[in-house]
Amino acid sequence: MTNPIKLFYCVLLALLVGCNQNKTVTTKSNNDSIKKYLDLASNDTLSNSQRNQCNKKAFSRIDLSKNDTLIRFYLSETSYNYLMLRNWGELKRISKIHLQKSIEQKDTLNIARYYRYQGGYYKNNQIFDSAFYCYSKSEKFYKKIKNINGLGDVFWNKGQVLHNINDFSGAELEYKRAIIIFNKTGNMNKIVSVLVSIGINYNEMFECNKAINTLKKALEIAKNNNIEKAKILEVYILSNLGSAYFTKGDVKQALFYYEKAKKHKEFNENDIILHSSIFSYIASCKMILNQNDSLPKLFFDALLLSKKCNNLNASFYSFIDLSNFYLKKKDTIKAQKFAEKALIIGRESKMPYYVMNGLKQVGIVNKEKAAKCIIEFDKRVDSLLNNERKERSKFIKIQLETNEIEQEKEQAIKQKWLISGILAFVLLIGLLLFIIAKQRSKQKEFLLLQSHQKANEEIYQLMLAQKTTEETARQTEKKRIALELHDGIMNKLAGTRMNLFVLSKKTDKATIEKCLKHIADIQTIEKEIRNIAHDLNQDVFKEVNSFVSIIKDFIDEQNETSKSKYVLEIHQEINWIVISSEIKMNLYRIIQEASNNINKYSKAKKVVVSIIQDGNTICMSITDDGIGFDTKTINEGIGIQNMQQRIKSLHGKININSIQKNSTCINISIPI
Repeated sequence: MTNPIKLFYCVLLALLVGCNQNKTVTTKSNNDSIKKYLDLASNDTLSNSQRNQCNKKAFSRIDLSKNDTLIRFYLSETSYNYLMLRNWGELKRISKIHLQKSIEQKDTLNIARYYRYQGGYYKNNQIFDSAFYCYSKSEKFYKKIKNINGLGDVFWNKGQVLHNINDFSGAELEYKRAIIIFNKTGNMNKIVSVLVSIGINYNEMFECNKAINTLKKALEIAKNNNIEKAKILEVYILSNLGSAYFTKGDVKQALFYYEKAKKHKEFNENDIILHSSIFSYIASCKMILNQNDSLPKLFFDALLLSKKCNNLNASFYSFIDLSNFYLKKKDTIKAQKFAEKALIIGRESKMPYYVMNGLKQVGIVNKEKAAKCIIEFDKRVDSLLNNERKERSKFIKIQLETNEIEQEKEQAIKQKWLISGILAFVLLIGLLLFIIAKQRSKQKEFLLLQSHQKANEEIYQLMLAQKTTEETARQTEKKRIALELHDGIMNKLAGTRMNLFVLSKKTDKATIEKCLKHIADIQTIEKEIRNIAHDLNQDVFKEVNSFVSIIKDFIDEQNETSKSKYVLEIHQEINWIVISSEIKMNLYRIIQEASNNINKYSKAKKVVVSIIQDGNTICMSITDDGIGFDTKTINEGIGIQNMQQRIKSLHGKININSIQKNSTCINISIPI
């Protein structure tokens, strides 16, 4: 695997996060604290030490005595952060708790996450067979709950595992399965990242044109879409485009893209791995193009950077490049020296690919060792091919075993349910037979007793029903009288008192004449008290036009007596004849109560009362442009409670929206 490829996968671990969230736990403040620390732990701008501390604090605040959805989610997030931080000890400890709680609650989603994180652990530690097994298990659980986001991540990770064991065809298949899912979810960040993985995979298969087209497509999407950290991804895409052109043999284009990556504004010289890699490739391209002005300095700069970050991959290729440079300059001694150093690094790394390239280079620059190097090279090729066959067979076997285990498990569950069902049925039949036999043997004995008990029960139920009816009627009448007194008489008395209060301030003739009218209103209040006493309050609204007239009179009165401008809007097509007096009465009372509250508290300049009919529903809204109020305290006032009680009795809905210092709107709907 070439250097930019490894770089890309390292960066992806830092750039991408893929998990879900939900529900509530202990207290809100504790939840906020846990979330805050989890967010800090996933922030890659902090140091690993700081992120580990934040993740530790988040875990310490999780209430492990509980086992609800939110607790399991927090454990999932904590495990994922430790995976990203490569803190294997803590990952193992937290994952064990996460799995145990998920199994206890049969939480398939979190079991799937557990196996995905375990797969990530094994993949990072290059235990690829175990990684593939865990990803396959995770895939089964995600499929069971049809979680496509999790499936997309699993397919992508399986592709990376297969790529690492050089199963490029298998990797391509998994990558394309991931792309199909991310296209459905519209996750552009992951689409770009998987396209880069596919491009790298094509490059490893020497399908350079496909690699170039795929990487250019990823670059175009990254530029044209609002993707998180897209600019940083562009640097790695440009670097891999350079590698694709280099593999193709188009060295000029390779140099163009390496230079473009180096000059990109997001290119970070502190990223020593990327820095050394691009330096090394630029130097290789210039050597092939005979642009030797900055050589071999660039090779040594790249070598120095690779040693600084302990990057064996970059150091190996720097020594190979230096060997080729001096071979081209016909300085055989230096060419042999750097080839031997490359072979030493290859053997230290224990990676067959490096050893084979080191042997090849030593054989090219040193004719005396060529025969020996060729023999060892052939042995390693045979060994590598055998190992690859074994690995591929192992992975196929893992996939088959996983499928077989799932099938056996499903079959065992079916058998368990079948046996349980048969036993339950047999027990039920036996129980029924026993009950029937018992009943028949005692049927005569209980016949008279049951008859007597039934008669007593009927008498008791009649007495209970009578008492309940009386109590209900009494409570209903109490509530009705309370509502009428508060919403009708109290509101009118309050309005009359407010209007007569002006006499304490002014005693001129005009004011007295104006107030005389309100004194006459006291007679109206007396009449309403009489109506309540004689239960005539609903008859007021039985005439065809009386309801609209009463509402208009009330609005006119408000315009005369209050500082607010009232506007009445009633849909002309409403057939008030078919609407019950109870509905009309309650609408009128609600308007009275709302107006009283507005006049007292809102300081509104304008109030709009609107009544329309929508099918079989009467809808009313009362809107003012006053100072508003805190809706959390709406249940404290008896007026608001009365409104809600009236609407509830009519099986309607009420919604009160208020924006403090702005407006208030009461929306009501009542079925007719």
